[in-house]
Amino acid sequence: MARGSTRLLLTASALSGGAVMTIELSAVRLLAPWFGTSQSVWSNVIGVVLLGLSVGYLIGARLSREQRPQVGLMLILSVGALITAWLPFLAGPVADLFLPSELRLDSAADVFRWGSLAASICLFLPASILLGGVGPLVAELVSRNGELGAGDAGGRMLFASTFGSLIGVFATSHYAVPVLGLR
Repeated sequence: MARGSTRLLLTASALSGGAVMTIELSAVRLLAPWFGTSQSVWSNVIGVVLLGLSVGYLIGARLSREQRPQVGLMLILSVGALITAWLPFLAGPVADLFLPSELRLDSAADVFRWGSLAASICLFLPASILLGGVGPLVAELVSRNGELGAGDAGGRMLFASTFGSLIGVFATSHYAVPVLGLR
């Protein structure tokens, strides 16, 4: 039983890592019609996702101390999936909030820089926080299975998450966006 649940938990970690990269790579494409794809836009998206992950790690660490951390994991994964599913539909209305309709060319660079940051925070920070919380919860639950020590559980979780991120990078860039689009 413990070995099967460990595999399931590590799979959840891999899927979460893949989802983070899918959000990050799709984010710039979602914002491009309003803010372009400049280095500033990329930096804002990457920075917001990293901020979200770091806050999520702390939240996940806190939730891992609970008596039943699996409840926190299920909640984080469920809400994270719902928020992520709505991103393509929310991108336009949120981006419109930060891009004035009467934008003059001489002020465009600042609006693109700060508007894309504000839109990235609104759109991508919540999902990034939730997905960041998955790792500590998975590591704790794998460790509690009694099969692995904390270091081994953490290392396997990081492997699964990073490997999932790698799959997410290539699946998003080479298949999902070109073939399926963003919606």
